[in-house]
Amino acid sequence: MSVAVERLLCTAAAEVGYHEKASVSGLDSKTGNPGGKNYTKYARDLDALGDVYNGKKQGHDWCDVFVDWCFLTTFGEELGMRLLCQPYKGCGAGCRYSMGYYQEKGRFHRTGPRPGDQVFFGSAASASHTGLVESVREDRVYTIEGNTKGGVQVARKSYSLSDRTILGYGRPDWALAEGAPDGQEKEDEDMLTYEQFEAYMDRHEKERAALPGSGWSEADRDWAAEKGLFRGTGGEAFAWQSFLTREQAAALFRRFAEG
Repeated sequence: MSVAVERLLCTAAAEVGYHEKASVSGLDSKTGNPGGKNYTKYARDLDALGDVYNGKKQGHDWCDVFVDWCFLTTFGEELGMRLLCQPYKGCGAGCRYSMGYYQEKGRFHRTGPRPGDQVFFGSAASASHTGLVESVREDRVYTIEGNTKGGVQVARKSYSLSDRTILGYGRPDWALAEGAPDGQEKEDEDMLTYEQFEAYMDRHEKERAALPGSGWSEADRDWAAEKGLFRGTGGEAFAWQSFLTREQAAALFRRFAEG
């Protein structure tokens, strides 16, 4: 986990237990003036910046506002907006639009969550809720979300990775963030999955098997084929430039000893 991701998650974790307010009074208190009117310090702070959203968001659903607040509080407005892939005066307070911004930048993933991702929930029709991925262990993803636990708190939650309400994950470009080693996230994204590695290896082995034997080994190959030490892989194809496994070596040594 990069330093930047750790910083973001520390910001989010410090807010666990925050309760939305019945009015604009006591917005900085975690539990004071509790209510169900969607008043939060998160909307207050982002509204005060004046250019984050396309209008004031105080009094509206705030799960996405909470995520945005965590980014901008941790990294500042300019970098926070870049990490979120959001335009200024845009619709980033809405889950459907936030997910779309990640998709436009090619930074949205249906599977494979990582800490620091923005997770989106909903149905095929649209995203309707969001939060931050705190960790992934075995077959579960663990989150920190605002506007949850009855729609009034910041809380930790967890879900099966196969939960059908999870639409996918927006992944910030962490190489942009202060404290993240240059290119670290790029290197991670360039790494092959196991399935991709297997596919490349299979193609590589087939390509080697199709190569003809080198000129310098012609007499040796003819002798080995005549003695029956090597046998074709189909017709006259001996796959001379393929790799030799231990079990193939065992068969070769036995044939030589018995020959």
